[in-house]
Amino acid sequence: MNIDLRDKVVCITGAAGGIGRAIAKAFAWEGADLALLDRDKMGLEELAAALRPMGVRVQTAVVDLRTAHGVRGGMQTALAPYGGVLDILIPNVGALIAGPFETLESVQLQEAFAINFFTHVYACRVAVPLLKERGGGCIVFTGSDQALQPDAGLGPYAPAKAATHCFAKMLAGELAADGIRVNVVAPGMTRTPLVEVLMEQRAQQFGTDTRTAEQRELAQRGVPLARLGEPEEVAEAVLYLATASFCTGTILNISGGNVRAVLC
Repeated sequence: MNIDLRDKVVCITGAAGGIGRAIAKAFAWEGADLALLDRDKMGLEELAAALRPMGVRVQTAVVDLRTAHGVRGGMQTALAPYGGVLDILIPNVGALIAGPFETLESVQLQEAFAINFFTHVYACRVAVPLLKERGGGCIVFTGSDQALQPDAGLGPYAPAKAATHCFAKMLAGELAADGIRVNVVAPGMTRTPLVEVLMEQRAQQFGTDTRTAEQRELAQRGVPLARLGEPEEVAEAVLYLATASFCTGTILNISGGNVRAVLC
C-alpha cells in the first residue's frame, strides 16, 4: 500500500508486543507520528530506537494499561509533544487468559476483561474527545477470530474479545456523525510471543516438537491455510481499516479461513 500519513498522529496501546510492533512499523513506514504505550519498558525503548531512523517522531509511555488512570496518564504523556492531537487510535492490548469454565477463578475472569476489554474503553474515553476536536478520525481495535467462533476452553478470553467487537459496533453507530470511523481486525492464530508460548505448551501436551505441535493445533482447528498468520499481515489489515474512508462498523476476519460462517 502507498499511503501518506505524514500529517497524522497515531496512538497504539500494547505497542511492544508482536502485533503491536508490526502495526507501529507499518504506520511509521507511511510517515505517521507515533504515541506508543506498553508496560514493557525495554520493549518500547527497542521499538522506538528501531522506528526513529525511519524519519518519524516517536513518543512512548510505560504504563499499566489495565487501569483507567494508567491509560489516561499514558496517553496524555505520549500525546503531549504533539499538542494533544490524535488522528488514529489502535487499541491493541490483549492477553490470553483461558481455560474451561469450571476451572476458572473469578480473579481470572476479571483480569481477562480488564486487559482485553476495559483497557479499550479507557483508551476511547481519552481518544473520542480528541478525535472530535480534530474533526474526525478513526479507531481500529485488535479483536480476535475467537470472538466470532470460540474454541472450547478459551473463556474468558473469547467473551472479552466478543465484548470488544460489540463495543466497536456500538461506537461506529454513535460516532459516525462526528466523522469518526470505528473498525475491528480479528486475527486468528498469529506468530507472536504469546502464541509461541502456547505452542510450547501444546508440544509438551502432545509429546512433540513445537513445529509438529503447531501443525497439529492448526489441523484440529481446521484452518484451511494450515499456517499461522504473521504480525505484518495483521498490520496490513489495520492500516487498511484506518484509511478506508467508507469503512466503519466492520469486523475484518483474517484467520486463515478459521471462521467460515456466512455471517459473522
